[in-house]
Amino acid sequence: MEELANLGRYDILVVEDDKDLRRIISFNLKASGFSVRQAENGKVALEKVHEKKPDCIILDVMMPIMDGLEVCKRLKSLDSTRDIPVIFLSARGATEDKIRGMKFDADDYMVKPFDFKELLARIYLHISKQNVKKHDVESEKDRSVRDTIVQMSEELSEPVKDLRDGLIELMDKVNGYPELEHIVRSCEEHRRMINDIMLKYNRMVDPFFSVDDEDGADIEDETFEMLEVNK
Repeated sequence: MEELANLGRYDILVVEDDKDLRRIISFNLKASGFSVRQAENGKVALEKVHEKKPDCIILDVMMPIMDGLEVCKRLKSLDSTRDIPVIFLSARGATEDKIRGMKFDADDYMVKPFDFKELLARIYLHISKQNVKKHDVESEKDRSVRDTIVQMSEELSEPVKDLRDGLIELMDKVNGYPELEHIVRSCEEHRRMINDIMLKYNRMVDPFFSVDDEDGADIEDETFEMLEVNK
């Protein structure tokens, strides 16, 4: 079982109508290092989930006002809460009861009375699984960003080089025309800005990425020098 660092950052919601059992579970979870909240029925549980999304829910099946099955059904029907691990607690241990619980997309099912060490192990397991999923999603986002940066850089590189060549070609033609010289200077400044942005984006993908001088690293100075010579 994977060790979880800093258990206090993981919020466990204990939903149980039996006050004594709810307090015992909560006490042991807190003693294990978790942050714990309590709810005495399904309605209160949904309110607490709305206030703050927990990392795992320990959910009694049979409760007044709103039972655990309905709570789980509602949570799993929403994109914002369907990924919360739900561990059912029930006095009913028949196979059909467990199957019924799984039909509501619960992540686990434990029969009362249960060993707290086993409950703790299952909480660890489901939170660890969620951490892996979150890491995979973040990694996929990173790959998508990198691919977009590379594609954008490739699409911009040729037009920027063409613009550089065009500006250099204009140097000999604007001599004596201050307004045109100003336009060329402005174009070069914007070209340099684009070049710098491309450089920053590429370094996000590859920290060792560099731009050859002839591709634009020092073109601004070169262009301005040519304008000064042509005066």
